[in-house]
Amino acid sequence: MVMFAELRRFMVADARGRRTRLRDLAIDLAAGDYPSVTQIFVHDGQRRLAALLWDAVESISWRERTIRVADLDAAQPPSPEALAQAVLLRRDILDALVLDIQSQDALRANDLWLMQEDGVLRLRAVDASPWAVLRRISRGLLGREAGRDLHDWRSIEFLRGDPSAAQAGRDYHRRVAHLPPGQIASLMESLPYLHAAELLTLLPDPLAADVLEVMAPERRLQVFEELDDDYAERLLALMAPDNAADLLGQLPLEQARRRVEDLPAPQRQRLIDLLRYPDDTAGGIMTNDVPTIPAGLTVREARERLSGELATPDMPYYVYVVAPEPPHALRGLVTLRDLVIAGDERRLDEIMTSGLLVVRPLESARDAAQRIIDSQLLALPVVADDGRVLGAVTVDAAIAQAAPESWRRQAPRVFS
Repeated sequence: MVMFAELRRFMVADARGRRTRLRDLAIDLAAGDYPSVTQIFVHDGQRRLAALLWDAVESISWRERTIRVADLDAAQPPSPEALAQAVLLRRDILDALVLDIQSQDALRANDLWLMQEDGVLRLRAVDASPWAVLRRISRGLLGREAGRDLHDWRSIEFLRGDPSAAQAGRDYHRRVAHLPPGQIASLMESLPYLHAAELLTLLPDPLAADVLEVMAPERRLQVFEELDDDYAERLLALMAPDNAADLLGQLPLEQARRRVEDLPAPQRQRLIDLLRYPDDTAGGIMTNDVPTIPAGLTVREARERLSGELATPDMPYYVYVVAPEPPHALRGLVTLRDLVIAGDERRLDEIMTSGLLVVRPLESARDAAQRIIDSQLLALPVVADDGRVLGAVTVDAAIAQAAPESWRRQAPRVFS
């Protein structure tokens, strides 16, 4: 094994005795958990970077600090396009910000640990210790025996600080996609905003939308503004309407209008309906993506009707029962538990809860929040003067209104 800071002092020598210093190594990030070195870089006669395939390496003398190749004349300067696409240890990874998915830490790659296995040199770990910097500055004279802070490369996500890199086909581990949204959002809080936006692009779209929803508003705006238009519109369409409306409210007016106009019709109308209410009202903090079902159905019919509708709402636990005729005034609610355990032929009117507490859309957001907290319910319906269900204020929204700012970001979310 060898640390890259030490390997950088190795010479490259050929069969004719010519010698030059190693300048860099290229790796293949797609080559499994531990990427292999694919090219070695030296300077040619004109001081340009020139590359040799790793297959040209005949041996490595660790004692003499020499990499032996057949012919240094075989080293050729790569094209600017190939050099830009390559991942080089010194140029790209050393000193870069990387993310350890296992420990959930953002750290600097102060040095890199490589190991030779079956003739192939592989990147095995990142050294994040401050001693690694000292060893590099002193060219190995200081800190040689000091401890290392090694992080296994198979748990590392290498971030370039470029939100467009993933869409351009660059290689990533993408193990971050196995974490829940809240943990990913917490990781992104410790990253510069360009790195955070890049990390978001590594996720499947539904998960990325969930992560945006749980991020702090200021951070969410920073990240969202770095996304390209098509990707931003996809995520906006997947977000819960109330969270999407909050995000749009932070954007400049013309940009927000353009984003809304580019959305599919159903999501566009939901957002327009929410944006008409002031932020400090119940209508301004409600979600209007709530499931409703007409009264008079049997439990079996209700299950069949709801089977498709329950796939998208963020608050599916309560199903509101409304009058079958316009204006579809609120009659009561049933829970998913009610629908699961009730007999098929029972009617919704028999199992629903009536006489509900309701919220008016222009009621103070703080008053509505306090009423939800006092009632110990998961949500209260927001009802118009004619009895129509406009949406619901969830316990998540209530906590966001009532809790101190320092606690809001740590509060568990009932509805994602």
